[in-house]
Amino acid sequence: MTIDQIIALSASIGACLSAIATFLTVRQMIKQREESYRPELVLSRTFFEGLKDPISQDPIPTHWVSKPDANGGGQTSPIFSLPLRNVGLGAAKAISVQWSFPIEETVNQANHLAQRTLTPAYFTLKNGILSIKSDSIGTSASLWVNQQHDSLDYVLPAAVQKEPAHLKLPHAFIQLSSALLFLFGKEKDRKLFPEIPVLKARLEYLDISNKTHTTVFDIKLEVIVFGGGGTFIDGYLESKKCA
Repeated sequence: MTIDQIIALSASIGACLSAIATFLTVRQMIKQREESYRPELVLSRTFFEGLKDPISQDPIPTHWVSKPDANGGGQTSPIFSLPLRNVGLGAAKAISVQWSFPIEETVNQANHLAQRTLTPAYFTLKNGILSIKSDSIGTSASLWVNQQHDSLDYVLPAAVQKEPAHLKLPHAFIQLSSALLFLFGKEKDRKLFPEIPVLKARLEYLDISNKTHTTVFDIKLEVIVFGGGGTFIDGYLESKKCA
């Protein structure tokens, strides 16, 4: 190979390497720009009190009210909800929410507790409707079939949207969790604490470039204090993002 050929080959290799470097740089810039569009939704830990419903005579503490946070803010909606914030750089829009929890197992657990505490109450789930039939704790129905899906128009980045959006907690979850604690409060031998179901929230949403993102949370109820024969709850809801 002559010197001229070596020089030409070296120039070709240099041009090829320069093209590869330019390609990698452009791809990194595109990736960074896409990341700047990406929203990141988070649910805050929420402390609350569960009390008897003030407009009902039923003793089950289904009236959940959030406590003030560190900034003095608290629940403003009459329906209990979790604060939803966007800690990403881009806006989230067309947010679809899907709720789920092992409701059939929880209904069975509530009926078992009612029998064990000799409480005249019967819980059923039929055609997506949770029903409680009882002369002592009240008769009611919760339409779980209509609570499994919710939606939000948008959530802007926290730097822009100072107040959080709110995700309404399904009433069926509140009712069953409160009933389990109420029935447990009637037990004389409190050895086994009732298994409060984990509520799962699946959020699907778009960024400003219309790319779809999905985030799933496991929401767990942690009880700090309960009393009054099960008519009072003090606790919090902890949300953990699933991988």
